[in-house]
Amino acid sequence: MIEIQKDESFFVILSHRLDAMNADEAKETVDKKLVDIDRDIVIDVSDLDYISSAGLQVILKCAKLAQENDKECFLKGAHGTVKEIFQVSGFLTFLKEIE
Repeated sequence: MIEIQKDESFFVILSHRLDAMNADEAKETVDKKLVDIDRDIVIDVSDLDYISSAGLQVILKCAKLAQENDKECFLKGAHGTVKEIFQVSGFLTFLKEIE
């Protein structure tokens, strides 16, 4: 569901579903692993099949952490319904899409 790797950026890798059933666990992972933000955050949704409003809150948390630390937050691999949800929700106004 969520994996966080630290390289030249923080990579938040989401897979399968991010919804009310697992969003709290994802938020806890973000709280524990996204500390000392000294680099940009890349949220990889290439393998994400579904995201709900609860899941969007996790994404928003990552974006706020980046902004609070003068870093950028990028969205990678959005496709299909997941991309539509990001568009309709307005998240693509503050997340930069990358390939």
